[in-house]
Amino acid sequence: MYPIKFKPIYKERIWGGNNLEKIFPRELPSRHIGESWELSSRMNDTSVIANGMLAGMNLQQIMVEYPEEIMGNKLVSGQHFPLLIKIIDANDNLSIQVHPSDEYADEGVGEAGKTEAWYVVATKEQARIVYGLKKDITKEDFIKAVESNTLRDVVKIVPVKAGDMVLVPAGTVHALLDGVIVYEVQQNSDTTYRVYDYDRVGANGNRRELHISRALEVINFTEQSSCDFNVSSINCQYFSMDKLIIQGVINEKTNNQFIIYCVITGTGEIIYDNLVEPLQSGETLLIPACLGGFSINGNMELLKIT
Repeated sequence: MYPIKFKPIYKERIWGGNNLEKIFPRELPSRHIGESWELSSRMNDTSVIANGMLAGMNLQQIMVEYPEEIMGNKLVSGQHFPLLIKIIDANDNLSIQVHPSDEYADEGVGEAGKTEAWYVVATKEQARIVYGLKKDITKEDFIKAVESNTLRDVVKIVPVKAGDMVLVPAGTVHALLDGVIVYEVQQNSDTTYRVYDYDRVGANGNRRELHISRALEVINFTEQSSCDFNVSSINCQYFSMDKLIIQGVINEKTNNQFIIYCVITGTGEIIYDNLVEPLQSGETLLIPACLGGFSINGNMELLKIT
């Protein structure tokens, strides 16, 4: 086993752009790429390995063939990889939306819920996100705002900047707004309930579907998260995400669980078993649990995800 790289899976979105090729050394297949799925074992969107002896295999295949080597003591028999890593280019406003918890999602669509976190890579000036509800907003207030098309009056619209880290628990009303580019770490789920979409139409010429009734069942109207995003780590029951600044060499250990690294800026290398894997900005690597000790050398800003 070795540090594994994957081919990006690009997703066109109505709100996407081409900013990812301006920030990272890559070429995009279109001018409307909203998402780059960097590490995924979704059934129809499974990441293909780009390097080494496993090149051409996909993530789910190696989960089946080498489960203990990949997952270590986090192994659950027969599971898909538990996390999904994306880069999102909000070249326009994303829909105001909410994701369900594990309990609701399992009843409704038979998959995991969706708690996620963002690392803000870049923004335009005075960039904003939708993050939670204003104080004391009730379910009835929210319904009235939906019916009167005044939803922006009941949600919090708050500033973000490059380097911010934002935890978005299931049940939190949220949206990336135009001019924000993030790395997104989330549970392996693709369940989203839209509550407002600016009356946009899809490729079929119809307004995109909203999911108001389902959203009302999962929105958390009691707890609203802090808007202090100036942190260097995020921890929740599903994953941890830490920002690392590398200037020189650091030594790391897997401790019998996988590690994911996302290279935000800079270049460097991972040194393991007297071998070297080069790193550049925009790359995402999966370190198998069995790798043990290794070193990271370079001048880089990384996300470390476990």
